[in-house]
Amino acid sequence: MFNFEHTSEHKAASLEGLSPELQIQIMRQCDSFSDLHSLLRASPHLYQVFRHQKELILSHQVYKPFHPDIIDDAWILAKAAQIPQPPQEHRAWEFLNTPRHENALTKNQMPARMILPLSKLAATIQWFIQDYKTHSISYLAHFATPLDLQQDEKLLYSDLSGVEFGRIQRAFCRFETFRFLFMDSKNEETRVACSAYAYQYLEVYCPDEVEEIACIRDYMIRRLWGVFDSLEIDAFNEPLDGPMRQLGRAFDGRYDWFTSPMKLLHLSFMEYMLSLGLPFLQEVFQSDGLKRAELVISNSISRRHYITEALSNRQFDDDPHGVLLDFDGGLYDEKEGEFWGDSLDVVSQGLLWANRNKFPKDRARPQLKGLRDWGYIFWDKWRLEASGVLDKE
Repeated sequence: MFNFEHTSEHKAASLEGLSPELQIQIMRQCDSFSDLHSLLRASPHLYQVFRHQKELILSHQVYKPFHPDIIDDAWILAKAAQIPQPPQEHRAWEFLNTPRHENALTKNQMPARMILPLSKLAATIQWFIQDYKTHSISYLAHFATPLDLQQDEKLLYSDLSGVEFGRIQRAFCRFETFRFLFMDSKNEETRVACSAYAYQYLEVYCPDEVEEIACIRDYMIRRLWGVFDSLEIDAFNEPLDGPMRQLGRAFDGRYDWFTSPMKLLHLSFMEYMLSLGLPFLQEVFQSDGLKRAELVISNSISRRHYITEALSNRQFDDDPHGVLLDFDGGLYDEKEGEFWGDSLDVVSQGLLWANRNKFPKDRARPQLKGLRDWGYIFWDKWRLEASGVLDKE
């Protein structure tokens, strides 16, 4: 009979005979934290090597869920997550006035205290990427009949490309970094002071990258509207003394959370909830019933000056990339006359199509709201072609 235990011991012994440099590289190449954990359990010797090079090995592992072109954004997110909450004015100022390339220095060896938080955030962002795709593509598919779009459903619903994944992941990283810098403080003076720096945070990004963040903001609000509507339906299907109705009545001394005066404030409640971060929002979206009602109603605080205001108050010069040409609604090489292809380094085909080759001057134009609902700026050219929208003006 084949001796699995003997084979496992033989492999561990073979690894232990390698140089420490090679052992470190092998541990860095494990596909997951789980695989690394299994390897260390199998070899006490490797565990001792790991202990001495823990940060170097884990730093490599923690970046694996991220697109290679946004490792800097992942590192900056990890640094922002270390800022004590709620953020103070001087903390935001200090972070914003550190050049982006300096914020990303030494990212190849992350301090141990930053690894676990970033690993958890990576898992949360991964959940949101799939949720975003599901809701946004479904929204786009609904346009097929009213707009008479000829859609290739197999391509439309196919897996994300590397570029699409990178764009969406980049936007969620920056959305969450914004939260760590400007999380809504209960202190009015601190809140106002920090909000003044929120514009400066967005200044470092090109307008198309800011539009990506605006798409994430709109997706979050759209999802929260769905949550709020479902709570209202559940509450009014309860008896008057039901637990959800009691929560609503206990919310405010004058008004029930479910009544019309409070409904006028729901959007400002959502704005505050955006500042509570992706883990909180994921918990809201994944919960239901009374648990969801408790999460939402207990965090219903009226705020209007968070990310929406920052997205709406800056102007930009036309065509900052210097590569937009008035040719068939696409991004082309001026000499060759060919589409460059989808890349994180160039403006997306969706944005060019939406603006007919004229780059948007402002950050968050209301007329783009409908386009943001289906994530027009994130999708590759082939998916937009499969949707049929590129055939429409």
